[in-house]
Amino acid sequence: MKSYDKVIFICTTNTFCSPIAEAVYKEIAPAWLPEAVSRGIVVLFSEPISPKVNVILSSHDIGVSNHKHSIQLEKEDITQDTLLLVMAFSEKVKLMEDFGIDSNVYTIGEFIGEDTDMVNPYGADDEQYKSFFEEVQKRVERVILRIEAIYHEEGGEDNDSIGQ
Repeated sequence: MKSYDKVIFICTTNTFCSPIAEAVYKEIAPAWLPEAVSRGIVVLFSEPISPKVNVILSSHDIGVSNHKHSIQLEKEDITQDTLLLVMAFSEKVKLMEDFGIDSNVYTIGEFIGEDTDMVNPYGADDEQYKSFFEEVQKRVERVILRIEAIYHEEGGEDNDSIGQ
């Protein structure tokens, strides 16, 4: 196992799924963990994040931070110690092919030991958006616990984990 210098949450367009994961991480991760950002793998032009993101996050008292527009993932964003977490397996494949990456890239499910993708509820009813947020929150909490465990295994930071 290794320590990470940064966590990048990645979805296709960086307008819904990955900004939510980034915001949840920033809200609950201890300050000593790696910083998190979100990016898209197919951002043809910068566009505003979905208004649903603001609604969902504000209903849970979570700020959107400075993430207002979609941002394309660039090679310069990635170091050998960057943890890349995608929402779906198809995004992982595209990322690996387009960037020639073969390490530190996982679906969120893979990273936490679940074999399921995060599916964007685009066009669904409000209840499905709520369920999606709850699933992202639960998975990001597990991502944080996993990163903390990696740091502790390596004799890294000796800090409390979330929920303690």
